[in-house]
This record gives sequence, structure tokens and C-alpha cells, in this order.
Amino acid sequence: MNRIVVVSMAAGLALTTACTQQTAQQLNTANANSQVYIGALTCNVTGSTGYVFGSSRDLSCIYLTKEGASQAYDGKIRRFGLDLGTTKPGHVVWKVYQLGGLVGDQTSANPRVIVGNYGGEQASVSAGATAGGNWLYGGSNNQIVLQATQLQSLGDAGYNLAYGIAEISLSLKN
Repeated sequence: MNRIVVVSMAAGLALTTACTQQTAQQLNTANANSQVYIGALTCNVTGSTGYVFGSSRDLSCIYLTKEGASQAYDGKIRRFGLDLGTTKPGHVVWKVYQLGGLVGDQTSANPRVIVGNYGGEQASVSAGATAGGNWLYGGSNNQIVLQATQLQSLGDAGYNLAYGIAEISLSLKN
């Protein structure tokens, strides 16, 4: 029960800051001197219907490194856990970090470094607009972290409550 209260409070805070969503370019500029930040992943997300235990949504993404190189990706996000309601297509921007920079390894400027599978915890609330967040780990050598910075609807977002595990798979767009 405490987790639902925390999720609701976080979602409310995110909804109040929805008008300050940063673009990939703005995130890259703001994090230009970071030793672990390597870029921003911007995705269009299809709508879905949650059936109590989970849902699946398709992703169409562009990854922009902080050096300015870009790569298109296709993907899928699957949620497991509490997932009730229906959401419409939306837009999400993830900050991308490479943990190798924490232990002295060079971080990658290659826009293909984020190919792979990710997993982690997620929470979101939709009631006309959508707010939520997640931290997902995986990718190249399990050293990549995706952190959702903002989830914004493209119009009426629908009505949904989701909390649990998220998995994302990303592959190069053909």
C-alpha cells in the first residue's frame, strides 16, 4: 500500500512538471561534462490495454549521443505486475548512462551501443495525461542504464495505473 502512495505522489509531481520536458538536445547540452551520461533516447510508444498482470507496447526510437551521432531503433516494452486500464500512444525520453565510466572505463560514443535487452522497475499513472518513471539496466555488456525523464501524452492519454517490472528490447531499425 505504501508503494502505491509513493507512486501516486511521484506521478502527481511529474504531472505538475510536464510542461518542462527536455528534448534530447537539451539533455545532451545539460550533461555534456558527465563521465557516465552518453546520450538521450527518444521514443514514440504505441497505446495498450493492461490486463491486470501486464501489457506490451511497440517503440520507435531515435538515440542521440551527446557528441551528436544518431541511430534509429525499433523496440518493445513489456510490463509485468499491476497494470489496469488503457493508454493511448505517447512519447518518452530516456537519459542514457554507461556504467563503465564509473570504474574508469571509456564511455562509448557509438550510437549502436544501446542495442539489447533491459529490465527494471517501473511505475506510471494516466488520467488524461501520463506521468511515470523507470530505471532499466542492460544493453551492451549490461553496462547501460535507461532513466525515464518524462512521459508525456500525445493528446488524451487514457486511464491506467501500472506498477511492477518492465522489460525493453531495442534493435537497430532496418
